[in-house]
Amino acid sequence: MIDIDESFHEKVKPGDIIIAGKNFGCGSSREHAPIAIKASGIKCVIAKSFARIFYRNAINIGLAILECPEAVDKIEITDEIDINFSTGEIKNITKNESYQAGAFPEFMQKIMAADGLVGYVKSQVKSES
Repeated sequence: MIDIDESFHEKVKPGDIIIAGKNFGCGSSREHAPIAIKASGIKCVIAKSFARIFYRNAINIGLAILECPEAVDKIEITDEIDINFSTGEIKNITKNESYQAGAFPEFMQKIMAADGLVGYVKSQVKSES
């Protein structure tokens, strides 16, 4: 069963986090899906797993994504969450719990900090000039 909230677009606020199940993004072969999620103001998607092409597209456009089944199982809709993208630590402030996702390698952190692959490449070209 798929849990769809048809009023999501009315409730989402900048800085919100999506908590998702397995294989999030499956069926999305273009960058439009992560672009739409990012454009809605979503700060991060935490899922049990991601479809590989969605994962790569999300990184390419600078949408933060973390795989952490424990966080998905324990985070509730009203919980306040803080994320350290450098270490992969997800802190549930509400429950005083921490969950560990895999940290991005340094080069991927640079891509994310540059708001995606295009921004990263532009910054590299500019620094080499």
